[in-house]
Amino acid sequence: MQQYHQPQTQIKTPVLLFLKVVGPPLVLYVDNHEEFYKEIIEIIKSTNEKSPRLIERTANGPLLNIAILDTQIAGVAIQEEKYIQY
Repeated sequence: MQQYHQPQTQIKTPVLLFLKVVGPPLVLYVDNHEEFYKEIIEIIKSTNEKSPRLIERTANGPLLNIAILDTQIAGVAIQEEKYIQY
């Protein structure tokens, strides 16, 4: 008799990074999404349009590395994605 595995619902929690010049957000999977979210909020608060800073971060994929100017960040969000793992 063949055994069937019950599919399990898993949750991924990416951080969405909205940029001023790009329509869809960048979807970043990071180890600690809450900490990354708070870090981006602080970057947004401290942005100076007259003195842009380059922000470089590493993610877990499919985007592995990003480098953007802090003046181009329009917003940030945390998203919860449910998926089924077989």
